[in-house]
Amino acid sequence: MMHLRPTPMPGFADEVDEAADGLQMRCLVSDGQRRVRFRVAYDGGQYSGWARVKGGSLLTVAGLLDRALSLHLRQKIFVCGASRTDAGVHAQGQAAHFDIPEKLAEERPENWKEQWERKLNQQLPGDIRVRNFHDAPRDFHSRFSAVSKTYVYRIHYGKDPSDPFERFYRFQLPLGWVRSFDIDRLHTVATCFIGSKDFAYFTQLAKLEGNRSSHRTIEDIRVVDELPGQTCRIEIDLDGALFRMVRNMVGCMVAGACGRLSAEHIDEMLEAERRYDFPCLPAHGLCLDM
Repeated sequence: MMHLRPTPMPGFADEVDEAADGLQMRCLVSDGQRRVRFRVAYDGGQYSGWARVKGGSLLTVAGLLDRALSLHLRQKIFVCGASRTDAGVHAQGQAAHFDIPEKLAEERPENWKEQWERKLNQQLPGDIRVRNFHDAPRDFHSRFSAVSKTYVYRIHYGKDPSDPFERFYRFQLPLGWVRSFDIDRLHTVATCFIGSKDFAYFTQLAKLEGNRSSHRTIEDIRVVDELPGQTCRIEIDLDGALFRMVRNMVGCMVAGACGRLSAEHIDEMLEAERRYDFPCLPAHGLCLDM
């Protein structure tokens, strides 16, 4: 039996994992340190993803945040985010944190939250914005304390021309897909992913860290028909996402909505019984909502 792999859309290169830099920021706060949490929104179109990359592009969201905070606080800062979004993926309110010396924390002015937000946003490029700075509890970790996350993928599936102002934030289905796309089928196949499943086939196993499990829990998936016959969005609530997992899932759903896969086919993939071909949709349609 031939096993087919998920096929990436043309023109989208493989992303890379986070470098070793800042690994200490994934643990509890060290003695003499204070943890600060905040929210960040960004247009990921110009960046090589969230994570700083060893030997790779310096143009990452975390890398620019590290630089801005290090300049502002006059010491080396490493930011840790709730998610490590792929290259080109956007975020509306991603949680993040970093640690500073307790002495520095005690010397902050009373209005430090507003001051930091204003000064950092002046230093950062216009497509990255930070807000809501707060001191965090010692056991807080932006990645491991997150109860759930919501990803949103936006699609234009109509025959009419798409809105040019949304071209960087919504994926337009190719005309061949549009002819067979059925929103009701999309609703049906989306439900196949809800629950605790093994998403080994929806990621790259080589990207799993150590003994990290490929099992994840999808709490809910909502298909919202924003402009019937033209645009929709897929909202996915989950406990965590693997490398390219969400874009592979949505690609599988779209293949199902176009009649190329059935709900039974998707069930077989989730149970590791058979493999089918489906596209990995491009990053620009995906946004980490919170």
